[in-house]
Amino acid sequence: MGVATSRRLASLRRRLKSLPLLLALFGACTLFYYLGELVDLLGGGDLHWRFLYGVHDVQRSLFLIPIIYAGYVFRIRGALIVSAAALAVFMPRAFLISPYADAVLRPVLFALVASAVGALTGLTRNLWERRTQLETMVEGERDRLFGILEKIEDGVFIVGPDYRVRFANPNMVREFGEGVGSRCHEYLHKLDEPCDGICRLPSIMLGGTERWEYSFQDGRTYEIIASPFIDSDGAICQLATFRNITQRKKVEQELIELSKLKSELLSNVSHELRSPLTSIKGIISTVLQKDVKLDDETRDMLLNSVGEETDRLASLVTNLLNMSKLEAGVWRPEKEPCYISDIANEALERQHWVHKNRVFHVDLDPNLPEICADYGQIRQVLTNLLENAAAYSEEGTPITVSAKARGHEVEVSVSDQGVGIPQEDLGKIFDKFYRGIQKRQKPGGTGLGLAICQAIVLNHGGRIWVESEPGRGSTFHFTMPISEARSCQKK
Repeated sequence: MGVATSRRLASLRRRLKSLPLLLALFGACTLFYYLGELVDLLGGGDLHWRFLYGVHDVQRSLFLIPIIYAGYVFRIRGALIVSAAALAVFMPRAFLISPYADAVLRPVLFALVASAVGALTGLTRNLWERRTQLETMVEGERDRLFGILEKIEDGVFIVGPDYRVRFANPNMVREFGEGVGSRCHEYLHKLDEPCDGICRLPSIMLGGTERWEYSFQDGRTYEIIASPFIDSDGAICQLATFRNITQRKKVEQELIELSKLKSELLSNVSHELRSPLTSIKGIISTVLQKDVKLDDETRDMLLNSVGEETDRLASLVTNLLNMSKLEAGVWRPEKEPCYISDIANEALERQHWVHKNRVFHVDLDPNLPEICADYGQIRQVLTNLLENAAAYSEEGTPITVSAKARGHEVEVSVSDQGVGIPQEDLGKIFDKFYRGIQKRQKPGGTGLGLAICQAIVLNHGGRIWVESEPGRGSTFHFTMPISEARSCQKK
Protein backbone atom coordinates (compact mmCIF):
# COMPACT_ATOMS: atom_id res chain seq x y z
CA MET A 1 0.00 0.00 0.00
CA GLY A 2 1.40 3.36 -1.02
CA VAL A 3 1.93 6.35 1.23
CA ALA A 4 -0.71 8.41 -0.61
CA THR A 5 -3.33 5.65 -0.24
CA SER A 6 -2.58 5.35 3.48
CA ARG A 7 -3.01 9.07 3.93
CA ARG A 8 -6.36 9.04 2.08
CA LEU A 9 -7.66 6.17 4.22
CA ALA A 10 -6.57 7.92 7.43
CA SER A 11 -8.33 11.11 6.30
CA LEU A 12 -11.50 9.18 5.48
CA ARG A 13 -11.52 7.57 8.93
CA ARG A 14 -11.16 10.99 10.60
CA ARG A 15 -14.07 12.37 8.59
CA LEU A 16 -16.31 9.42 9.40
CA LYS A 17 -15.60 9.98 13.08
CA SER A 18 -16.62 13.65 12.67
CA LEU A 19 -19.88 12.84 10.81
CA PRO A 20 -22.02 12.11 13.95
CA LEU A 21 -21.05 15.46 15.45
CA LEU A 22 -21.95 17.24 12.21
CA LEU A 23 -25.34 15.50 12.10
CA ALA A 24 -25.96 16.38 15.75
CA LEU A 25 -25.12 20.05 15.15
CA PHE A 26 -27.30 20.17 12.04
CA GLY A 27 -30.19 18.45 13.86
CA ALA A 28 -29.96 20.83 16.82
CA CYS A 29 -30.05 23.86 14.50
CA THR A 30 -33.04 22.41 12.62
CA LEU A 31 -34.88 21.74 15.87
CA PHE A 32 -34.25 25.26 17.10
CA TYR A 33 -35.30 26.69 13.72
CA TYR A 34 -38.74 25.03 13.95
CA LEU A 35 -39.01 25.45 17.72
CA GLY A 36 -41.81 27.97 17.27
CA GLU A 37 -43.97 25.52 15.41
CA LEU A 38 -43.25 22.90 18.03
CA VAL A 39 -44.33 25.35 20.71
CA ASP A 40 -47.56 25.95 18.77
CA LEU A 41 -48.21 22.26 18.68
CA LEU A 42 -47.70 22.15 22.42
CA GLY A 43 -50.14 25.03 23.00
CA GLY A 44 -47.69 27.88 23.60
CA GLY A 45 -48.88 30.23 20.86
CA ASP A 46 -48.46 33.40 22.87
CA LEU A 47 -44.79 32.58 23.50
CA HIS A 48 -44.37 31.77 19.81
CA TRP A 49 -45.40 35.23 18.60
CA ARG A 50 -43.41 37.16 21.17
CA PHE A 51 -40.03 35.48 20.70
CA LEU A 52 -39.60 32.44 18.55
CA TYR A 53 -41.44 33.49 15.44
CA GLY A 54 -39.83 36.88 15.24
CA VAL A 55 -36.14 35.82 15.17
CA HIS A 56 -35.88 33.78 11.93
CA ASP A 57 -32.61 35.43 10.87
CA VAL A 58 -31.02 34.64 14.21
CA GLN A 59 -32.23 31.06 13.96
CA ARG A 60 -30.85 30.72 10.45
CA SER A 61 -27.49 32.18 11.55
CA LEU A 62 -27.01 29.19 13.84
CA PHE A 63 -26.63 27.03 10.72
CA LEU A 64 -23.26 28.73 10.17
CA ILE A 65 -21.92 26.44 12.89
CA PRO A 66 -22.50 23.11 11.05
CA ILE A 67 -21.67 24.70 7.68
CA ILE A 68 -18.30 26.03 8.92
CA TYR A 69 -17.64 22.74 10.70
CA ALA A 70 -18.42 20.85 7.49
CA GLY A 71 -16.06 23.13 5.58
CA TYR A 72 -13.31 22.56 8.16
CA VAL A 73 -13.72 18.79 8.28
CA PHE A 74 -15.16 17.85 4.88
CA ARG A 75 -13.75 20.85 2.98
CA ILE A 76 -15.52 22.72 0.18
CA ARG A 77 -17.78 19.91 -0.96
CA GLY A 78 -19.00 19.27 2.58
CA ALA A 79 -19.76 22.96 3.13
CA LEU A 80 -21.79 23.12 -0.09
CA ILE A 81 -23.77 19.96 0.79
CA VAL A 82 -24.61 21.21 4.30
CA SER A 83 -25.55 24.65 2.87
CA ALA A 84 -27.92 23.00 0.40
CA ALA A 85 -29.37 20.90 3.20
CA ALA A 86 -29.89 24.04 5.31
CA LEU A 87 -31.68 25.72 2.38
CA ALA A 88 -33.94 22.69 2.15
CA VAL A 89 -34.72 23.12 5.83
CA PHE A 90 -35.55 26.79 5.31
CA MET A 91 -37.95 26.34 2.38
CA PRO A 92 -41.02 24.83 4.16
CA ARG A 93 -41.20 27.76 6.56
CA ALA A 94 -40.58 30.25 3.74
CA PHE A 95 -43.39 28.88 1.55
CA LEU A 96 -45.92 27.80 4.17
CA ILE A 97 -45.47 29.75 7.37
CA SER A 98 -43.54 33.02 6.97
CA PRO A 99 -45.78 36.11 6.58
CA TYR A 100 -43.01 38.21 5.00
CA ALA A 101 -43.03 39.10 1.31
CA ASP A 102 -39.33 38.19 0.89
CA ALA A 103 -39.59 34.97 2.87
CA VAL A 104 -37.88 32.93 0.08
CA LEU A 105 -35.21 35.48 -0.89
CA ARG A 106 -33.81 35.88 2.60
CA PRO A 107 -33.03 32.17 3.24
CA VAL A 108 -31.60 31.82 -0.30
CA LEU A 109 -29.25 34.74 0.29
CA PHE A 110 -28.29 33.32 3.66
CA ALA A 111 -27.59 29.91 2.11
CA LEU A 112 -25.35 31.53 -0.53
CA VAL A 113 -23.43 33.55 2.03
CA ALA A 114 -23.17 30.58 4.38
CA SER A 115 -21.92 28.30 1.58
CA ALA A 116 -19.30 30.90 0.66
CA VAL A 117 -18.13 31.10 4.27
CA GLY A 118 -18.03 27.29 4.53
CA ALA A 119 -16.18 26.95 1.22
CA LEU A 120 -13.68 29.61 2.30
CA THR A 121 -13.15 27.67 5.52
CA GLY A 122 -12.51 24.47 3.54
CA LEU A 123 -10.18 26.27 1.15
CA THR A 124 -8.24 27.79 4.04
CA ARG A 125 -7.92 24.38 5.66
CA ASN A 126 -6.68 22.90 2.36
CA LEU A 127 -4.10 25.61 1.93
CA TRP A 128 -2.96 25.33 5.53
CA GLU A 129 -2.60 21.56 5.31
CA ARG A 130 -0.85 21.82 1.97
CA ARG A 131 1.59 24.31 3.39
CA THR A 132 2.14 22.13 6.45
CA GLN A 133 2.77 19.13 4.22
CA LEU A 134 5.21 21.09 2.10
CA GLU A 135 7.04 22.41 5.17
CA THR A 136 7.19 18.90 6.60
CA MET A 137 8.44 17.57 3.27
CA VAL A 138 11.07 20.30 2.99
CA GLU A 139 12.21 19.76 6.57
CA GLY A 140 12.28 16.00 5.99
CA GLU A 141 14.33 16.39 2.82
CA ARG A 142 16.60 18.86 4.60
CA ASP A 143 17.10 16.45 7.49
CA ARG A 144 17.67 13.63 5.01
CA LEU A 145 20.19 15.75 3.10
CA PHE A 146 21.98 16.73 6.30
CA GLY A 147 22.03 13.08 7.34
CA ILE A 148 23.73 12.22 4.06
CA LEU A 149 26.15 15.14 4.38
CA GLU A 150 27.11 14.07 7.90
CA LYS A 151 28.15 10.65 6.62
CA ILE A 152 30.25 12.01 3.73
CA GLU A 153 33.96 11.46 4.25
CA ASP A 154 34.75 14.92 2.88
CA GLY A 155 34.22 18.06 4.91
CA VAL A 156 30.90 19.77 4.07
CA PHE A 157 29.55 23.09 5.24
CA ILE A 158 26.78 25.49 4.25
CA VAL A 159 27.26 29.25 4.30
CA GLY A 160 24.34 31.69 4.18
CA PRO A 161 24.22 34.96 2.22
CA ASP A 162 25.35 36.75 5.40
CA TYR A 163 28.59 34.69 5.40
CA ARG A 164 27.47 32.76 8.49
CA VAL A 165 28.08 29.02 8.68
CA ARG A 166 24.72 27.24 8.92
CA PHE A 167 25.93 23.65 8.89
CA ALA A 168 29.20 21.75 9.22
CA ASN A 169 29.41 17.96 9.10
CA PRO A 170 31.60 15.99 11.56
CA ASN A 171 34.51 15.74 9.09
CA MET A 172 34.49 19.51 8.62
CA VAL A 173 34.49 19.97 12.39
CA ARG A 174 37.39 17.53 12.69
CA GLU A 175 39.40 19.44 10.07
CA PHE A 176 38.61 23.03 11.14
CA GLY A 177 36.81 22.87 14.49
CA GLU A 178 33.28 23.82 15.51
CA GLY A 179 32.11 26.86 13.54
CA VAL A 180 28.32 26.87 13.12
CA GLY A 181 27.09 30.43 13.65
CA SER A 182 30.43 32.08 12.94
CA ARG A 183 31.31 33.83 9.71
CA CYS A 184 33.14 31.72 7.14
CA HIS A 185 36.17 34.01 6.87
CA GLU A 186 36.59 33.85 10.64
CA TYR A 187 36.06 30.09 10.67
CA LEU A 188 38.44 29.19 7.85
CA HIS A 189 41.00 31.97 7.69
CA LYS A 190 40.76 33.80 11.06
CA LEU A 191 40.01 37.05 9.21
CA ASP A 192 37.73 39.89 10.30
CA GLU A 193 36.56 40.73 6.78
CA PRO A 194 35.44 38.60 3.79
CA CYS A 195 38.31 37.09 1.83
CA ASP A 196 38.97 39.31 -1.18
CA GLY A 197 40.08 37.29 -4.20
CA ILE A 198 39.33 33.98 -2.47
CA CYS A 199 35.63 34.04 -1.59
CA ARG A 200 33.35 32.53 -4.23
CA LEU A 201 30.06 33.14 -2.36
CA PRO A 202 28.89 36.04 -4.58
CA SER A 203 29.24 34.00 -7.78
CA ILE A 204 27.65 30.96 -6.12
CA MET A 205 24.60 33.01 -5.13
CA LEU A 206 24.19 33.94 -8.79
CA GLY A 207 23.77 30.26 -9.63
CA GLY A 208 27.29 29.23 -10.60
CA THR A 209 29.26 26.19 -9.50
CA GLU A 210 32.93 26.67 -8.62
CA ARG A 211 35.76 24.17 -8.27
CA TRP A 212 39.25 25.09 -7.12
CA GLU A 213 42.21 24.04 -4.97
CA TYR A 214 43.41 26.00 -1.98
CA SER A 215 46.42 25.56 0.29
CA PHE A 216 46.23 26.85 3.86
CA GLN A 217 49.17 28.31 5.73
CA ASP A 218 49.65 25.12 7.73
CA GLY A 219 50.42 23.21 4.52
CA ARG A 220 47.08 21.45 4.08
CA THR A 221 45.65 21.50 0.56
CA TYR A 222 41.96 21.02 -0.24
CA GLU A 223 39.96 20.50 -3.38
CA ILE A 224 36.80 22.60 -2.96
CA ILE A 225 33.54 22.27 -4.89
CA ALA A 226 30.87 24.88 -4.14
CA SER A 227 27.30 24.99 -5.48
CA PRO A 228 24.13 26.96 -4.73
CA PHE A 229 21.80 25.51 -2.10
CA ILE A 230 18.32 26.77 -1.16
CA ASP A 231 17.80 26.36 2.56
CA SER A 232 14.45 25.71 4.23
CA ASP A 233 13.94 29.45 4.78
CA GLY A 234 14.29 30.08 1.05
CA ALA A 235 17.71 31.73 1.32
CA ILE A 236 20.24 30.98 -1.42
CA CYS A 237 23.31 29.58 0.33
CA GLN A 238 26.63 28.03 -0.62
CA LEU A 239 27.12 24.30 -0.12
CA ALA A 240 30.81 23.47 -0.29
CA THR A 241 32.74 20.21 0.04
CA PHE A 242 36.36 20.19 1.25
CA ARG A 243 38.42 17.18 0.17
CA ASN A 244 41.84 16.94 1.79
CA ILE A 245 44.29 16.31 -1.05
CA THR A 246 47.44 17.15 0.86
CA GLN A 247 48.79 13.63 0.51
CA ARG A 248 47.79 13.47 -3.14
CA LYS A 249 49.53 16.76 -3.91
CA LYS A 250 52.58 15.48 -2.08
CA VAL A 251 52.55 12.32 -4.17
CA GLU A 252 52.04 14.37 -7.33
CA GLN A 253 55.02 16.52 -6.37
CA GLU A 254 57.05 13.39 -5.69
CA LEU A 255 56.04 12.01 -9.08
CA ILE A 256 57.15 15.24 -10.69
CA GLU A 257 60.45 14.97 -8.86
CA LEU A 258 60.77 11.31 -9.85
CA SER A 259 60.03 12.19 -13.46
CA LYS A 260 62.68 14.87 -13.27
CA LEU A 261 65.11 12.44 -11.68
CA LYS A 262 64.26 9.85 -14.30
CA SER A 263 65.05 12.31 -17.06
CA GLU A 264 68.27 13.26 -15.33
CA LEU A 265 69.12 9.58 -14.85
CA LEU A 266 68.55 8.79 -18.50
CA SER A 267 70.64 11.77 -19.47
CA ASN A 268 73.40 10.83 -17.05
CA VAL A 269 73.36 7.15 -17.96
CA SER A 270 73.39 7.98 -21.66
CA HIS A 271 76.37 10.26 -21.12
CA GLU A 272 78.13 7.78 -18.84
CA LEU A 273 77.65 4.96 -21.35
CA ARG A 274 78.56 7.02 -24.36
CA SER A 275 81.80 8.42 -22.94
CA PRO A 276 83.60 5.12 -22.15
CA LEU A 277 82.19 3.43 -25.25
CA THR A 278 83.50 6.28 -27.38
CA SER A 279 86.92 6.02 -25.73
CA ILE A 280 86.99 2.22 -26.09
CA LYS A 281 85.98 2.43 -29.73
CA GLY A 282 88.60 5.08 -30.44
CA ILE A 283 91.36 3.10 -28.73
CA ILE A 284 90.46 -0.17 -30.45
CA SER A 285 90.29 1.60 -33.81
CA THR A 286 93.77 2.97 -33.19
CA VAL A 287 95.15 -0.43 -32.19
CA LEU A 288 93.59 -2.11 -35.23
CA GLN A 289 95.04 0.34 -37.74
CA LYS A 290 97.62 -1.66 -39.68
CA ASP A 291 99.38 1.37 -41.06
CA VAL A 292 100.14 2.68 -37.58
CA LYS A 293 103.02 1.10 -35.74
CA LEU A 294 102.66 1.21 -31.93
CA ASP A 295 105.45 0.46 -29.49
CA ASP A 296 104.81 -1.82 -26.54
CA GLU A 297 104.53 1.02 -24.01
CA THR A 298 101.92 2.85 -26.07
CA ARG A 299 99.99 -0.35 -26.72
CA ASP A 300 99.97 -1.17 -22.97
CA MET A 301 98.81 2.35 -22.15
CA LEU A 302 95.92 2.08 -24.61
CA LEU A 303 94.91 -1.34 -23.34
CA ASN A 304 95.01 -0.07 -19.75
CA SER A 305 92.75 2.76 -20.81
CA VAL A 306 90.34 0.22 -22.29
CA GLY A 307 90.40 -1.64 -18.97
CA GLU A 308 89.64 1.55 -17.01
CA GLU A 309 86.76 2.50 -19.29
CA THR A 310 85.42 -1.04 -19.07
CA ASP A 311 85.53 -0.80 -15.27
CA ARG A 312 83.53 2.42 -15.48
CA LEU A 313 80.91 0.66 -17.55
CA ALA A 314 80.83 -2.31 -15.20
CA SER A 315 80.45 -0.06 -12.16
CA LEU A 316 77.61 1.85 -13.80
CA VAL A 317 75.72 -1.28 -14.80
CA THR A 318 76.33 -2.87 -11.39
CA ASN A 319 74.90 0.15 -9.54
CA LEU A 320 71.82 0.22 -11.78
CA LEU A 321 71.21 -3.50 -11.32
CA ASN A 322 71.79 -3.36 -7.57
CA MET A 323 69.36 -0.46 -7.09
CA SER A 324 66.78 -2.24 -9.21
CA LYS A 325 67.16 -5.39 -7.10
CA LEU A 326 66.95 -3.44 -3.83
CA GLU A 327 63.77 -1.64 -4.86
CA ALA A 328 62.21 -4.90 -6.06
CA GLY A 329 63.13 -6.60 -2.78
CA VAL A 330 64.94 -9.45 -4.51
CA TRP A 331 68.46 -8.55 -3.39
CA ARG A 332 68.14 -9.68 0.21
CA PRO A 333 71.26 -10.10 2.32
CA GLU A 334 72.45 -13.67 2.90
CA LYS A 335 73.92 -13.03 6.31
CA GLU A 336 76.73 -15.09 7.73
CA PRO A 337 79.53 -14.51 10.24
CA CYS A 338 82.47 -12.68 8.61
CA TYR A 339 85.20 -10.20 9.45
CA ILE A 340 85.08 -6.58 8.32
CA SER A 341 88.90 -6.64 8.01
CA ASP A 342 88.68 -9.30 5.28
CA ILE A 343 86.06 -7.32 3.41
CA ALA A 344 88.02 -4.06 3.74
CA ASN A 345 91.27 -5.63 2.55
CA GLU A 346 89.58 -7.13 -0.51
CA ALA A 347 87.88 -3.83 -1.39
CA LEU A 348 91.15 -1.90 -0.91
CA GLU A 349 93.08 -4.36 -3.03
CA ARG A 350 90.85 -3.57 -6.01
CA GLN A 351 91.06 0.17 -5.33
CA HIS A 352 94.85 -0.04 -5.33
CA TRP A 353 94.66 -1.61 -8.76
CA VAL A 354 92.08 0.89 -10.12
CA HIS A 355 93.62 4.00 -8.50
CA LYS A 356 97.32 3.36 -8.76
CA ASN A 357 98.26 6.90 -7.76
CA ARG A 358 96.12 6.93 -4.63
CA VAL A 359 97.32 6.64 -1.03
CA PHE A 360 95.10 4.43 1.14
CA HIS A 361 95.54 4.23 4.90
CA VAL A 362 94.09 1.38 6.95
CA ASP A 363 93.29 1.71 10.66
CA LEU A 364 91.50 -1.46 11.77
CA ASP A 365 91.38 -2.65 15.37
CA PRO A 366 93.31 -5.93 15.56
CA ASN A 367 90.67 -7.72 17.66
CA LEU A 368 87.52 -6.86 15.72
CA PRO A 369 84.68 -9.32 16.36
CA GLU A 370 82.80 -11.08 13.60
CA ILE A 371 79.89 -9.23 12.08
CA CYS A 372 76.61 -10.67 10.79
CA ALA A 373 76.45 -9.58 7.17
CA ASP A 374 76.30 -10.48 3.50
CA TYR A 375 79.97 -10.49 2.48
CA GLY A 376 79.38 -9.38 -1.11
CA GLN A 377 76.96 -6.58 -0.23
CA ILE A 378 79.18 -5.06 2.45
CA ARG A 379 82.09 -5.22 0.02
CA GLN A 380 79.86 -3.27 -2.39
CA VAL A 381 79.25 -0.66 0.33
CA LEU A 382 82.96 -0.21 0.97
CA THR A 383 83.72 -0.12 -2.75
CA ASN A 384 81.13 2.60 -3.34
CA LEU A 385 82.39 4.67 -0.40
CA LEU A 386 86.00 4.36 -1.55
CA GLU A 387 85.14 5.30 -5.12
CA ASN A 388 83.10 8.25 -3.84
CA ALA A 389 86.05 9.42 -1.74
CA ALA A 390 88.39 9.09 -4.73
CA ALA A 391 85.99 11.00 -6.95
CA TYR A 392 85.85 14.06 -4.67
CA SER A 393 89.45 14.34 -3.49
CA GLU A 394 92.73 15.00 -5.24
CA GLU A 395 95.13 12.17 -6.01
CA GLY A 396 97.82 13.34 -3.59
CA THR A 397 95.51 13.25 -0.57
CA PRO A 398 95.06 10.07 1.50
CA ILE A 399 91.89 8.03 1.92
CA THR A 400 91.55 6.27 5.28
CA VAL A 401 89.53 3.19 6.15
CA SER A 402 89.04 2.52 9.85
CA ALA A 403 86.95 0.16 11.98
CA LYS A 404 86.38 -0.34 15.69
CA ALA A 405 83.97 -2.18 17.95
CA ARG A 406 81.27 -0.19 19.71
CA GLY A 407 79.04 -2.19 22.01
CA HIS A 408 77.09 -4.76 19.98
CA GLU A 409 78.19 -3.44 16.61
CA VAL A 410 81.24 -2.58 14.54
CA GLU A 411 81.60 0.96 13.22
CA VAL A 412 83.38 1.39 9.86
CA SER A 413 84.56 4.77 8.55
CA VAL A 414 85.88 5.98 5.19
CA SER A 415 87.55 9.41 5.30
CA ASP A 416 88.96 11.69 2.64
CA GLN A 417 90.46 15.18 2.52
CA GLY A 418 88.49 16.36 -0.49
CA VAL A 419 86.09 19.19 -1.25
CA GLY A 420 83.61 18.25 1.49
CA ILE A 421 79.82 18.61 1.49
CA PRO A 422 77.85 21.79 2.29
CA GLN A 423 75.64 21.59 5.38
CA GLU A 424 72.46 22.14 3.36
CA ASP A 425 73.24 19.04 1.25
CA LEU A 426 73.94 16.62 4.10
CA GLY A 427 70.26 15.64 4.39
CA LYS A 428 70.05 14.77 0.68
CA ILE A 429 73.36 13.03 0.16
CA PHE A 430 71.83 9.52 0.38
CA ASP A 431 68.86 10.29 -1.93
CA LYS A 432 68.62 8.36 -5.18
CA PHE A 433 70.04 10.15 -8.21
CA TYR A 434 71.25 13.05 -6.09
CA ARG A 435 74.51 14.49 -7.31
CA GLY A 436 76.10 17.30 -5.36
CA ILE A 437 77.35 20.51 -6.87
CA GLN A 438 80.91 19.70 -5.79
CA LYS A 439 83.41 19.22 -8.58
CA ARG A 440 84.44 15.59 -9.20
CA GLN A 441 88.03 14.75 -9.96
CA LYS A 442 86.80 12.46 -12.75
CA PRO A 443 83.64 12.80 -14.80
CA GLY A 444 80.82 10.34 -14.21
CA GLY A 445 78.46 9.20 -11.52
CA THR A 446 74.73 8.54 -11.56
CA GLY A 447 73.85 9.46 -7.98
CA LEU A 448 73.11 5.84 -7.02
CA GLY A 449 76.23 4.77 -5.15
CA LEU A 450 75.40 6.28 -1.74
CA ALA A 451 71.71 5.38 -2.06
CA ILE A 452 72.74 1.74 -2.57
CA CYS A 453 75.04 1.94 0.47
CA GLN A 454 72.21 3.23 2.64
CA ALA A 455 69.76 0.55 1.43
CA ILE A 456 72.25 -2.26 2.08
CA VAL A 457 73.22 -1.00 5.54
CA LEU A 458 69.60 -0.54 6.61
CA ASN A 459 68.73 -4.04 5.34
CA HIS A 460 71.43 -5.35 7.66
CA GLY A 461 69.99 -3.51 10.66
CA GLY A 462 72.80 -0.99 10.73
CA ARG A 463 73.13 2.79 10.45
CA ILE A 464 74.91 5.08 8.00
CA TRP A 465 75.71 8.78 8.24
CA VAL A 466 78.21 11.38 7.11
CA GLU A 467 80.26 14.10 8.76
CA SER A 468 81.69 16.77 6.49
CA GLU A 469 83.00 20.28 6.30
CA PRO A 470 83.45 22.11 2.98
CA GLY A 471 87.11 22.27 1.99
CA ARG A 472 88.24 19.83 4.69
CA GLY A 473 86.87 16.50 3.48
CA SER A 474 84.19 14.03 4.49
CA THR A 475 83.90 10.93 6.67
CA PHE A 476 81.23 8.33 6.00
CA HIS A 477 80.35 6.01 8.88
CA PHE A 478 78.26 2.85 8.94
CA THR A 479 77.66 0.15 11.53
CA MET A 480 77.13 -3.61 11.33
CA PRO A 481 75.74 -5.83 14.11
CA ILE A 482 78.15 -8.23 15.76
CA SER A 483 77.58 -11.87 14.85
CA GLU A 484 75.67 -14.12 17.27
CA ALA A 485 75.43 -17.86 16.68
CA ARG A 486 71.65 -18.01 17.05
CA SER A 487 70.73 -14.92 15.05
CA CYS A 488 73.29 -15.10 12.21
CA GLN A 489 73.01 -18.23 10.12
CA LYS A 490 73.67 -18.52 6.44
CA LYS A 491 70.44 -18.92 4.43
